[in-house]
Amino acid sequence: MKRSLPALALLIGAAAPAAAQQRPAARPDAPPRCENGRVAVVFVDNHSIFDTGDPDLDERFAWAYRVANALHVRTREDVIRRELLVRPGDCYDPAVLEDTERLLRAYDFLSHVDIFGIPQPDSTVHVIVDTRDEWSTRVDFRVRMDDGLDFDGVRLREVNLLGTGRAVELFYLERDANRDYGIAYEAPQLLGSRWDLRLGAGRTRAGTSLSQALGYPFVGESGRWAARQRFHRQDRFYDYLAVGGAGETHLLLPVRDKGFDFGFVHRLGDIGHYTTLGAGIGFTELRYPGGPGAIRRVRGDDFGDRETPDSAAVASILAQMEEVRTLRLLFLVGKRDIRWVKRHGLDSMRGDQDVRLGTEAELALGRSLPGRSDDQNVFATLDFYGGAEAGDVLVGTRLRAAGRRDLDAPAGDAGWKDLFADAELIAYWKPSEDSHHTLTFRAAGAGGWETRTPFQLTLGGDLGVRGYPRERFPGGRRALFTLEDRIYFGWPFRDVLDFGGTVFLDAGRVWPGDAPFGTDSGWRAAAGLGLRATLPAGGRTTYRLDVAFPLEDGASWRDLRLIVSIGELLGLSSDARAVRLVEARQLGIPGELLHFPR
Repeated sequence: MKRSLPALALLIGAAAPAAAQQRPAARPDAPPRCENGRVAVVFVDNHSIFDTGDPDLDERFAWAYRVANALHVRTREDVIRRELLVRPGDCYDPAVLEDTERLLRAYDFLSHVDIFGIPQPDSTVHVIVDTRDEWSTRVDFRVRMDDGLDFDGVRLREVNLLGTGRAVELFYLERDANRDYGIAYEAPQLLGSRWDLRLGAGRTRAGTSLSQALGYPFVGESGRWAARQRFHRQDRFYDYLAVGGAGETHLLLPVRDKGFDFGFVHRLGDIGHYTTLGAGIGFTELRYPGGPGAIRRVRGDDFGDRETPDSAAVASILAQMEEVRTLRLLFLVGKRDIRWVKRHGLDSMRGDQDVRLGTEAELALGRSLPGRSDDQNVFATLDFYGGAEAGDVLVGTRLRAAGRRDLDAPAGDAGWKDLFADAELIAYWKPSEDSHHTLTFRAAGAGGWETRTPFQLTLGGDLGVRGYPRERFPGGRRALFTLEDRIYFGWPFRDVLDFGGTVFLDAGRVWPGDAPFGTDSGWRAAAGLGLRATLPAGGRTTYRLDVAFPLEDGASWRDLRLIVSIGELLGLSSDARAVRLVEARQLGIPGELLHFPR
């Protein structure tokens, strides 16, 4: 349905007889008067991947549209209706429609969402909810070209199982020391409610993994409360990288990490200008099965051939083997001054993206409970987000800091340990609304201080200086810079898919800090180019194939790195950064219990 319909309806309404538009005086028991009219009906027009009734589609590819739709199960209407914040009989409010659009766009199986109202001659409004599906079956082959083509695993994910909005995933991943395989399941709108359920189970080289989460997120900007409960248990090897005269060496520390938490958050104030208050309880346990004697060394990348390391290597890790067992009572206070804008061409080529402008800050404090913890400590986390737009430039910043203070520390010792901070700035410049170029800039930094639990950063990898493999340049503090031009070609098959390319330049440096085996890498740089595609055209999930090359003396074609990814690794829409930082720092962050970014 075209957006010209509202204008047509307005003309019809203007031509109606004046007497038909007059209304008798409201009775005392009549419903309140709606300034913009009352919603009479809500139509849901949920399309498959391609809307074959759209006259703008190229008829030459009609067969391809039909095949794609036949292989895809369209999202059920009731799934969409459960997310709607507007019902027949409500007063018509454009802000509520915009909020509903954002809720629906949060689902990655919808490529396009448009909600609008059509005024009627009787002063009511018909609301149209127009959606189009994304291709929902994702096959993510993990391959890399680091001195030869290597297979790192595969992830098979269906994000819209039988059109229900549920997701199921099978995965087999080789991530250096850790080989994970298992299954994951997500059920938003659990049993028709707004509760979300996530389950996961698998095996690793070190043992097993199990996770479960149940959450009630804030329902749009008008939502006043949220809650979340989580449980996890994971056996893994923490992989310390040591690069020396003997070449690349891995020190594998067995870690058992488990915990649970529950939290509740409430918003006070006006929409867009909230004060946030919350409370919760969280338990964290970190153990090292077998102790220092279980540490093993691997030379190169043959993780099946493990040997006993020398005592000097083990001694380097001992400072980060503090065992943790803490039950904490947590409190949160935050301030949110946010408005939303809809932009396209940032992290996808033509898909819509919701961006927060303004500021949001949250401070979480937790005190260990006596008798239920190994030591007495206070835990604190600070989260900050800021977004601004000036002309054609849009900037978003994110900062995270966390640490714990030992209340039993000796006199004269501040007692702070496991201090961790990371920050990132993302800037987009699109010269004009219809420009085919989006220049993207990233500046990021991360570091750890007084670390007592496993922690190590690296400079290379898909989220670092991309011309270097992940195992290059370990350290404790890191700075990264990226300049990337994302290009939309506009051909071929413009109605079927979006196709484009990218050229990029990465630069960064790692410093030793207090991380084991830390090095000063000096400033390093890499350049690359790649291809990008989105299916269907106008979708929001980008598929990338990139080649990166280190800019250093002696580099050859053998140093080329091939990077295959689904979704942008760098950008305001990416959550890959958070996942990577959790992997870098083994100790869980209970403050996340009270953090609800949506």
